[in-house]
Amino acid sequence: MSLEEAMLWYMITFASKSIIMSKVTALYHIVFATKNREMTISQLNQEKLYRFIWSEIKSSGSSLLRIGGIPNHVHILLNLNPSIALSTLVRDIKSRSSRWMKLSGDFPLFTSWAAEYYASTISFEEKTAVIEYIKSQKEHHLGKSFDEEFGAFMRGAGFNYTPEDLR
Repeated sequence: MSLEEAMLWYMITFASKSIIMSKVTALYHIVFATKNREMTISQLNQEKLYRFIWSEIKSSGSSLLRIGGIPNHVHILLNLNPSIALSTLVRDIKSRSSRWMKLSGDFPLFTSWAAEYYASTISFEEKTAVIEYIKSQKEHHLGKSFDEEFGAFMRGAGFNYTPEDLR
């Protein structure tokens, strides 16, 4: 067998198997807040921030399903690229968006994001309900504070919650 034949045989036998991709769905609901939950994301510029975050998610190979929030926090629903760690993606989103927000001039009161974040996996069946929940953030927070909302998330996930979380 010639070298060319051996290489062709190898490619057909082994290399082509790597072309077959696994099918992975990793849906995450992520929430992070501004430092001290300050109301520094103006409604006028929320769309710009969301587009910036979307570009970060897209560049990671992940898929944004929904983003929304109010002036002191952001909700994201995404399908995480299985080759990237959730903590890495959230770190990159927060650090890059923080830098961009400060340089853009559109968020003059913004100082930083809170150090922590909340993330929870969700099932495919829950996806539509979470999308609707994120879409209705403005209305939702007319009757419920961030502390109440976040406390419910934390207790639902089995964590103890104190108001100092996500500061």
